Amino acid sequence: MIELGQLERRHEDFARRNTRVIAVSVEGTEDAAKTQADFPHLLVVADHERGLSEAAGLIHPHSAPGGGDTSAPTTIIVDRHGTVRWLYRSGAVNVRLVPDELLQAIDDTIGAAP
Repeated sequence: MIELGQLERRHEDFARRNTRVIAVSVEGTEDAAKTQADFPHLLVVADHERGLSEAAGLIHPHSAPGGGDTSAPTTIIVDRHGTVRWLYRSGAVNVRLVPDELLQAIDDTIGAAP
């Protein structure tokens, strides 16, 4: 949730770049709706059945405490035509990009904000 809060606080920086932040979570729709309410400038998508997460190879089997699965923190920049322009996947489930790193990647791959 820390990462989502950091992204939410920088929503104006993303808006200046005509960029939308979409968070995909393996939580259910009720939990996703609560998360959406906490972060109104992001789009929170529930992937409870893991269709997107499994198709993108984001599930780390048996990596959670107690042996459950976790989803790999992954950031993907997709342009307006649906082309993946950049992908970052951390080697650890507790390591994520900070907003400045993501904004720089957007500027480098899509173009800098005016």
